[in-house]
Amino acid sequence: MLPKEIFRQYDIRGIVPKTFNQEIACNIANVFGYQIKEKLQKNNPVVSVGRDVRISSDDIFKGVLKGLNDAGCNVIELGHCPTPVTYFSAFHLKTDAFLMITGSHNPSDYNGMKLGIGKSTYHSELITSMYEDFLKYGYREEKEKGSHSTYDIKREYIKWTLEHFKTLKEKINNIDRKITIVLDAGNGVASDVAPEIFKNLGVNVVELYCEYDGNFPNHHPDPTVEENLKDAKDKIKVTNADFAVAYDGDADRIGVVDNEQNVIWGDMLILILAREIAKTIKRPTIIADVKASQVLFDELKKDGINAIMWKTGHSLIKSKLKETNAELAGEMSGHIFFADRYFGYDDAIYSSVRFLESYVNELISGKITKVSDLLRNVPKVYNTPEIRFECEESRKFEIVENLAKKFDEYKKNNKFGVKDIITIDGIRVIFEKGWGLLRASNTQPVLVMRFEATDLNSMNSYKDIFEKELNSL
Repeated sequence: MLPKEIFRQYDIRGIVPKTFNQEIACNIANVFGYQIKEKLQKNNPVVSVGRDVRISSDDIFKGVLKGLNDAGCNVIELGHCPTPVTYFSAFHLKTDAFLMITGSHNPSDYNGMKLGIGKSTYHSELITSMYEDFLKYGYREEKEKGSHSTYDIKREYIKWTLEHFKTLKEKINNIDRKITIVLDAGNGVASDVAPEIFKNLGVNVVELYCEYDGNFPNHHPDPTVEENLKDAKDKIKVTNADFAVAYDGDADRIGVVDNEQNVIWGDMLILILAREIAKTIKRPTIIADVKASQVLFDELKKDGINAIMWKTGHSLIKSKLKETNAELAGEMSGHIFFADRYFGYDDAIYSSVRFLESYVNELISGKITKVSDLLRNVPKVYNTPEIRFECEESRKFEIVENLAKKFDEYKKNNKFGVKDIITIDGIRVIFEKGWGLLRASNTQPVLVMRFEATDLNSMNSYKDIFEKELNSL
């Protein structure tokens, strides 16, 4: 049987070997193979399969290969590569479907899958439908098995990227000093791809943990946790680097640290990238998730950019990008999606090159001299990191709904200075000097809070209000 809990909102993920192993992967891939055939009405569809460098990934691949081949699917093995490179294969090779074996930013004993048909990623009901189909049909085999071939997609991805940034390379070569960048791959799949791209663009690369190691011995491969960026910060000090880029385990999430060792969080990264796009596109549309700073939305509006606040979750953001024809989307978790000059999926390596491009263009214009200048005129606010606490799965959405009712009454009665309530994803309560957020995680039995204000006292008071109201429920 398949463990139901591994079928999550955006992907499949479990602990090896307890809830995710070769046999489980084989069963899931088999179901996926038949879903591809049914949706496309095609025999022997072609599926590109990549994998991360976790210790279990090679073994998991064997199960995936068998499951797909038994379903009559032809498999193109991409080997160890970033998740966005597997996505790239769907466009470059025009495969019928894709599957990435990855535990993303989870600890080394996790593994899982991200997958899709055509150029669209599976999420929500499509993921749970695989569990339902397995219960209904079980494991199936075709008389005519699928084939197995290999392809060096990383080489093509690097080639494509360098071809599309020729002008950037020329600009970098004409700058009268060498740009230095620290690249922290966290021993994940960006380890070989990212350094080669940046070196070929003409920058001095300081490599940090750019060796494959599925045990992730140096730090957890999650660049959205500041503690994991400590070594990158230290390298900036020692090397006087212009900035540092860190990637998660499968290279679809980005972290950036400026020359003063300050983290440029996801929302401010979106602001920098959006401003660069606005130089060539009039009134571009930019999407950010509900956890993003109000400063981002205010600054985008001030710059004449159409800003949309949307639900948290990389698959949900990606869908909104397509629906609105936006040029750029992103979220606080470091997923950045470019439709402008790219394919519309989250790619941390591509995003880091676009960040370099933004920096170089501002340098050449003479408007700035260092990366920290990019946000020099952005208003200062105080905000908390994500505050996460466990909550029963059966109660988490009910709690958010009940709190929304309370704050709606407070808005009517002008209590606590509640100005507005945004219910796109959970509740984002707008106060006089800031906002507070409560939302239910889509993937865990967890509630998430975040607060922001123009001064520290207001931020803490909004936090106190939320906590007091939650305790009364």
